[in-house]
This record gives sequence, C-alpha cells and structure tokens, in this order.
Amino acid sequence: MPKKSTHPPEESLGLERIVFFSDAVMAIAITLLAFDLRIPEIDPSLAATQLPAQLAAITPNLLIFFISFVVIGIYWISHHRYFSYIKRYDTRLMLLNLMFLFFIACMPFVAGLLGRYTLVPIALILYTLALAALGISMALIWFYASRHYRLIDSTLDASTIRTINIRLFVAPLMFLIAVPFAFVSPFAVITVWWLSPLAVVLATRFLRSKRAKRVSP
Repeated sequence: MPKKSTHPPEESLGLERIVFFSDAVMAIAITLLAFDLRIPEIDPSLAATQLPAQLAAITPNLLIFFISFVVIGIYWISHHRYFSYIKRYDTRLMLLNLMFLFFIACMPFVAGLLGRYTLVPIALILYTLALAALGISMALIWFYASRHYRLIDSTLDASTIRTINIRLFVAPLMFLIAVPFAFVSPFAVITVWWLSPLAVVLATRFLRSKRAKRVSP
C-alpha cells in the first residue's frame, strides 16, 4: 500500500502555491528576455546586402539572451530540485523566495541593458551583480530551510545538506569575483561566468573526496 503523507493538506497546498507562483514568474521572465530581440527592418531590395551586417549588430543581444535564458533555466531546475526537499514553509521562507523572484524579474532589464551597452563597464557590473544576487538569494533559501532541518525532510543526509550549501554559494562567489574584470574586458567577465559551473564541480568533488577520506579506515 502507498505510504500516506504525514504533512497536513493545507501545508502541501501552500508549498505547491509557492512553487507554482515561482514557476510562473520564471516563465514570464524568460519570455520577456525575447522582447529585446527585434528583427532588423530593411528594405527588401537591400536585404541581401544589408542583412548580414544587421544580424552582426544584434549579436550581443542574442548572446546575452542565450546566457540569461540558460541562467534562468538553471535556477528553475535548482528551485524545483531543492523545493522537493522542503516539506514545510513559513513566512520567512516565502519572503526569501520573493527576494529570489525579484532578482529573476530583474533579469530582462539587466539583460537588455547589457545587450545594448555591452562594452560599458557599468552595464557589465550591474548584470554580474544581478547574477550574484540571484545565486545568493537561492543559497539563502536553502540555508534557511535546511538549518537544523528547519523545513526539510529530517531523513536527508547531513553531508548532502552541506554539499548543497557549498555548491549554491560557490557560483555567486564566482560572479562577484568577475565584477572587477568589467574594467578589463567583457570577454574576461564572460570567461569567469562560464568558469562558475567548473568551480561548482570542483568544489563538489573536493567535498566528496574529503568525506571519503574521513570515512575510510
């Protein structure tokens, strides 16, 4: 026989509402990202000669759209995964989640700003800080929910909780490290962005190896 849920129906419904609302905000943010992509308006008789140059001109917008789409997509997956561990909720969790969604909602603005002013340091800095704030807010959600098993399943392994905490804080740390590179080169900043997943993987492997040494005879 299937095991009955030990959580009150109203608590499960409340968590579902938090997740559904979050999904809706992230879906809208991803849709709004595309609004800054506009098809070049060219006279049909000149399209064959001018279209390549016009497409090259919007390449930064396309690149920032792709990066932003990937970022929101990754955090949507993370949000779904970590909320599957969360079994209860309270007002603080809802407020932390709203803070996370605030930075999600900011993504179309900072992405449009960077797409238009790609070489301007302040645009790069604002976008990078938005990425860092997004990661920190997601990390705070998990840290608050998992602290002393406040809102998560009590059967979850403690080492798994620590690993998730480290992974969630490593990525925004990399984005903060990338901020000074905005005064050097946009490509240097983007390189540090793409190194953040590698840093997460290395941090995870380091924790696993350290844990394996601790339990080995």
